[in-house]
Amino acid sequence: MNGLFSIIVTLLYIVIVAYLVIKEYNSVFVFLSSGILVLLISTIITGATILGEETSGSGIIDVFVYATNAFKSNVSGVGLTLMMVTGYAMYMSHIGASTKLAYIATKPLSKIKSPYVVLSLLFVIGTMLKLVITSHAGLSMLLMAISFPILTSLGISKLSAATAIIMSGFVDWGPNDSSAIFAGENVVGMPMMEYFLTYQAKTAIILIIIAAIFLPIYLWKIDQKSISKNSDDIKTEKVENVDCPIIYAILPVIPLLLITIFSFIPTIELDVVTANLIGLIFVFTLELLVKKDRKRVTNDFNVVLKAMGNSFARVVSILIGAALFAEAIQLLGGITIISNALASIRSAPIITMALMSLITFLAGMLLGSGNASWYAFGPLVPDVTMQMGISTATIALPMQLSSGIGRSMSPVAGAMISVAGMAEVELTDLIKRCSIPSMVMFVCNLVVSYLVV
Repeated sequence: MNGLFSIIVTLLYIVIVAYLVIKEYNSVFVFLSSGILVLLISTIITGATILGEETSGSGIIDVFVYATNAFKSNVSGVGLTLMMVTGYAMYMSHIGASTKLAYIATKPLSKIKSPYVVLSLLFVIGTMLKLVITSHAGLSMLLMAISFPILTSLGISKLSAATAIIMSGFVDWGPNDSSAIFAGENVVGMPMMEYFLTYQAKTAIILIIIAAIFLPIYLWKIDQKSISKNSDDIKTEKVENVDCPIIYAILPVIPLLLITIFSFIPTIELDVVTANLIGLIFVFTLELLVKKDRKRVTNDFNVVLKAMGNSFARVVSILIGAALFAEAIQLLGGITIISNALASIRSAPIITMALMSLITFLAGMLLGSGNASWYAFGPLVPDVTMQMGISTATIALPMQLSSGIGRSMSPVAGAMISVAGMAEVELTDLIKRCSIPSMVMFVCNLVVSYLVV
């Protein structure tokens, strides 16, 4: 009965937190306050301190010491990485380098006469750009400006063109992606580049190939049924370039190139923060040489600092709150009981993989954030896999990818809302159009991850 009670309380806690976030209560506050509340109640009831032998002398104070430690470890570790990556990406957008890269990558495709071949190619390019433009909303808005006019001018419906753009961000992958960094360094416990090359890249590439084949076929069939040839659904727009030197197109990928190159040189270690810092210094030096208004160039450093601050407020803070949320879930014991039960079942790894991935998939869909979903449930993975005696990556990889896939059919995701508005389509229609590809890719993610890992 105690075990059943723990499971019920754990699931109830998760449902309550999810409900509050869906109702647009501040997610950081909900994660942080609910986690602290559960830890305090547990300390009062059991009399046990969460810090064990490192106690401050008071179990109640230990709860707040634990929260303080979560702040320190996340800000100085993965938090700094995320802030630096965000700062670099925002500066690339500010100087037009990201737009130049997307424009050069997509412009030649406007000459291909087969619309759905173009859609497939633009989708693949979009997923590749996701390596350096890590924000799903940012990537989507960029592709709306560049790819959307090309697709609609070729006769593809606005809904299908918008769906392809949303799905371009369905894989959160690469050394610069925040959820991937968290997966590698915090959950699996290995350097980001090692995690990327060993596990994530192979799985992501296979998923992208599958999606690149499935999407054009699915959207073509849907368009054949729904598009009226005389409707206003087809709209031709001019594709605009951005006024900056063509060499700027290479700037967004500098950190990625540096990390990749030095990963093959065993005598030199280069982390993500350092690679982005080197990239920033190089870009600022180039800007000082190219631009006449050097004072304005130096003032542009504020763009980087503001982006880093916004990253802390929107992403790192969620990471800190989610750490307490995850600790509260572990303390309630329901997940541990479920994992122990699964560990005793034959073929349990694939069952556990499916169930845990389903959790992050649904959370990503409900919360509209792959990061919030993954940060909340990712820390539970090491304990689950330890109970089962399997590799942490076996469960972590499909869980991490599922959170981004779920976000791709979320009614509250920034990318979904922005694209629906820019495409002038109903949000509910776009969600319906994205739902089948998202669910198909979720299933494919489970199968591919199981086979690869």
